[in-house]
Amino acid sequence: MRVLLATLASLALVGFVIIMTRIWGMGQNFQEYKTPYLEGQTPYVAVKAHTLAKMAEAIDARPDVIIWADVRISNNRVPFILPPSRDVEFLNAKMAEQEANPSAQIMLGSKLSNFSWEQINEFYKSTPALKELYEKFPKTRFILNVVENVSDVDSLVANAIQDYKSNDRTLIQSDANVITNAIKSLQPTWLYGTSKPDLMRLMSFDSLWVLPSTQFKGDIFIAPFKIQNRPAFNDNVLEEMRRRKKKIFLVVENEEEFKKAVEIKADGYIANDINQITTWLSKLPAK
Repeated sequence: MRVLLATLASLALVGFVIIMTRIWGMGQNFQEYKTPYLEGQTPYVAVKAHTLAKMAEAIDARPDVIIWADVRISNNRVPFILPPSRDVEFLNAKMAEQEANPSAQIMLGSKLSNFSWEQINEFYKSTPALKELYEKFPKTRFILNVVENVSDVDSLVANAIQDYKSNDRTLIQSDANVITNAIKSLQPTWLYGTSKPDLMRLMSFDSLWVLPSTQFKGDIFIAPFKIQNRPAFNDNVLEEMRRRKKKIFLVVENEEEFKKAVEIKADGYIANDINQITTWLSKLPAK
């Protein structure tokens, strides 16, 4: 009997704490963050592009497009643009060179960050340095997806583009909170997105019924539909982001996901190709 009473008392205490935590979270007031980055027509359209030619194609097709670019760091501290899926081409080529010349020091490591910008640029001839994006397209907004968590990545990214009016056209995205936190300490006026740990934490807290009290430091909620074949968000998370007056940008990999994003009334779509998203948009009913 005592065990039963102790159990019931513990459950009541836990329930009380959860309710009070939720009430505290719901009592928080939020203000919409005004920024030139979010001016213009909605929904916002962002396209993943990793060469200057692809970026120019997207901008020609849609002048207000936002460019998503994966930012990498070479071993001589140069930020450049390349999706991680392309790494294997370079590393396999270097391995083949090493096998053909066993006495030479060619294979410097198993990561692209072990090699110099000159070596990388020689192999991927269309790969631009980060600063080239801001030089070439002085009015374009960017989502910089910082991939490599290397020492001084914050200052390397910030210093590369600080002279190109980056304040009003830069959104930092990364899967690692440590990267966004470090860059934010140097560039607090830039916008910041959502990491995988953020998404996992939001979903976990929602399952515990304390989502309103979850800490979220991002300025824009950015998410794919799935992470490791599991939902990256749900209706409760989206409702909470709207309560906090955050814009919602969803990564759409196919037309089915695009249609879902439209139903959700996402503020922005992030697609892989400008022609792809243009075709999908053209099928929407005229307003």
